[in-house]
Amino acid sequence: MLIIEANKVVDIVIGILFKNKRVLIASRPPLKIFSGYYEFPGGKVEKGEFLLEALYRELNEELKIKVELNKVIFFTNYKIQREKKLNLNFFICDEWEGKIFPNEKQNLFWVEISQLSNFKILKSNYKVIKMLKRQTLFPRGK
Repeated sequence: MLIIEANKVVDIVIGILFKNKRVLIASRPPLKIFSGYYEFPGGKVEKGEFLLEALYRELNEELKIKVELNKVIFFTNYKIQREKKLNLNFFICDEWEGKIFPNEKQNLFWVEISQLSNFKILKSNYKVIKMLKRQTLFPRGK
C-alpha cells in the first residue's frame, strides 16, 4: 500500500509560561530553521504520545522544568501550512518544578505581552499573541 504523507498533519505543543504577568519566550536554537526568531517553548508530539505528555517532555527537554500537568490550561489551537501542515496546540502553564534553564542554548526572556512586538517573533505565533492581548485574566503566576 502506498502511503502519501504530503497532507499529514504534525501536532505541535506549545507552553505559554506565565510568571508575574509576563510570558517566557525563547530564541530558536542555533542551526535550526528560523534560528534567531523567538517563540513560546514547545515542540513536536511523538507517535503515540498524548498532547500533555508531549508538553511535559518538551518543556523538560528545552527548559529543564517539570510542568504541573493538573494545573495546565488548554488555551487554543490552529493549523498553519509550512512544508507540512502543523497543528499548533497552545497551553497556559503557571506552575512547574525546577529552575528554568536554556538547555538548547537558546536566549530566554520574560516579557509583558505588550512587549512581544519588540522581538522577532515567528509569524506562526501572531494569532495566539493577538488572542493573549485580548485576555483580561491571566494566571496568578509563580
